[in-house]
This record gives sequence, structure tokens and C-alpha cells, in this order.
Amino acid sequence: MKGSFGRITIVIIEILLMIYTISLIFPFLWIVNNSFKTVAEFYKNIWNLPGKLQIVNYINALKETNMLSYFINSIIITVIGTVSQVIFSASTAYVLAKYKFKGSSLIFAMTVSGLLIPSVGTLAPMYVFMRNTHLFNALGLLILYASGMGTNMLIFYSFFKGISWSYAEAAFMDGANHWTVFWKVMFPMSKGATIAVAIITSITLWNDYFMPSILLTNPKRLTIAVGLKALQMQQQYAASWTTLFAAVVIASLPTILIYVFFQDKISKGFLMGGLKE
Repeated sequence: MKGSFGRITIVIIEILLMIYTISLIFPFLWIVNNSFKTVAEFYKNIWNLPGKLQIVNYINALKETNMLSYFINSIIITVIGTVSQVIFSASTAYVLAKYKFKGSSLIFAMTVSGLLIPSVGTLAPMYVFMRNTHLFNALGLLILYASGMGTNMLIFYSFFKGISWSYAEAAFMDGANHWTVFWKVMFPMSKGATIAVAIITSITLWNDYFMPSILLTNPKRLTIAVGLKALQMQQQYAASWTTLFAAVVIASLPTILIYVFFQDKISKGFLMGGLKE
């Protein structure tokens, strides 16, 4: 009886998860479908398949809007932001995990406690600080992205905690300094964490709308997430929703492809981090 009840529970959970998955996938498929329609076909019936695949919407999204500029800006900010966040998170985690000094436990506790504070709660002081330091630009955004404190630091911390200090001692005996030990010994051994953090961070930064919408005041320097919002307002008055749908698909493709090709590395990276802790 207990076995039957357990199987029924699992089946119900699987059905609920399947429904939830469909609810996430269906809107995107609907957008893809309508991105290949003409404007007339879209207004005639939003549910039908396109009579003919119209790639002109994708051409218009790149030529008649600033999508290409938004795309390039997002690539630059995402790459620089991801690299800097990986470096600073890894170095901070390494110091806290492998070196005991006065205040190290306090710093780690503050990092964990900071994750409990909603981002809205830090918005006002952050806004005032960025305004007073004249960082309402791409540089200010990259500085915020380069933070070495947060979830990524905890992931690296878990990995470094599980790495034996004997590797460092052997390097010290060969004449290596602390900097060399980190870059040549410890950091390469955290490859799983680095890959997982880099992929998740790149997806997060690419899709980030909140911070770029506040700090990027130059219309020519907008990221693709902010640019889509501006494009939405333009197409709303132009009544050319199919072009907007094509722009959404273009903006979504990089993150979808990254996750499809690297999902195994993401899951393995986080799993290894959890086991080593």
C-alpha cells in the first residue's frame, strides 16, 4: 500500500512539473511562431502557423532598430563582467577558505547575511553612491558586476575548502609565492566551479534589466535587455509586433544555446561544490 501511494505521489509530481514546464516553454514557442508571420497574418489570427516563413522580420529587427548595437554592447558588458566576477569571486573565496586572519569569519558571516537582504533594500544607498561618484555609465555597471561577494563567492569557497592545502605547501617548497600558488595551483583545480559560475553569471548578466536600466543613461550604450524595452515602445506605436517578436528571439538565442550546450557542466559544477563542502 505504501509503495503504491509513493508511486502515485511521484506521478502526480511529475505531471505538475510537466504542466509547469509547458507553461514556461509555450509563450516562447508562441513568440517564435509569430515572429515568422507578416503583420497581416498576425492580426488575422495569433494562433495559426505562418503561411510562409518570413525572415524579413529578423532582418528588420537588425537593420531598422538598434538591435545590433544593443547586441554588441551586451556581449562586451557580459564578457567583461563575467571574467571580472569570476576572478574577484575566486580570489575572495580562496583567501577566506585557506587563510585564517582576524576578521575572516566576520567577513564570511557578513557575506552570507548579505544574501538575505533584498536588492531593493540596497537600491537607495547604491543609487546615491553611484551618482556622487559619477558612475552612471558602463564603467559603473561593470564595477558593480565585478563584486567578489555573493553566491559565486560561496560556490568557490565550497571548492577551495575541499582542496587539500598540501598542494600549496608543495608549491611553497618549490619557491612559489602566495600569488603563484593561487593562479598556478589552486585556481586551475577549481575548474568545475569556474565553468559553472561563468556560465550562470554570463546568462544572468545578459538578461539583467534592472541595473543597466538605472546606470546606462547613454541611448547608444544600452544592453539588449534595456533595448528590448525601448523597442517595445517603438513597435507599440508602429503596430509591428512581429518585428518585436523577432528581436525577442534574437535576444534569447545566446542564453538558450549556452544553457543547452553547457547544462551538464553547470549541474556537475554545482554538485561537485556541494559534495566538497
